[in-house]
This record gives sequence, structure tokens and C-alpha cells, in this order.
Amino acid sequence: MALILLFNIGALLGWLGSIVLRLDEPGAVLRMMLVGIVASLTAGLLANGGTFLGSLSLLGFGAGVGVTLPAIVGYYAFATRQA
Repeated sequence: MALILLFNIGALLGWLGSIVLRLDEPGAVLRMMLVGIVASLTAGLLANGGTFLGSLSLLGFGAGVGVTLPAIVGYYAFATRQA
């Protein structure tokens, strides 16, 4: 259950991040969603004690959200930097 919740949290935050940051390039929304999913799964599963088949703890949820937001902003800053 934790795996499904973290996957959905990451995808939702990545999608919302692409809307807030106004990304219009083709594939930018999917890349932001992928960054959100990877960050949420990694942080949430580490904070949840590596358990992804059981329930999601509040610490795992907070870590999933708390790491996903800076990861999305960091990816946006990296993708839009001036060469």
C-alpha cells in the first residue's frame, strides 16, 4: 500500500509542479512526474523503514512530500539554466 501511495504522491506533485512552473515543452510534464515519483519513492521508502507492502507511516509520508518538492524545483532550475 505504501508503494501505491508514494507513487501517486510523486506523480501528483510532479504534475502540479509542471502546472505551477508553467512548463510548455513536449514531455516536460512527464519528466517532472518522473522526478516526483523517483524522489517520493526513494525518500518515503527510506523513512518508512524499507517497508512498501505495509502501511505508510506519517514519517514516510512527510519525507515523501518533503523531498519531492525540492527535487522538482531543483530539476526545474537544472532544466532551465542558461548555458
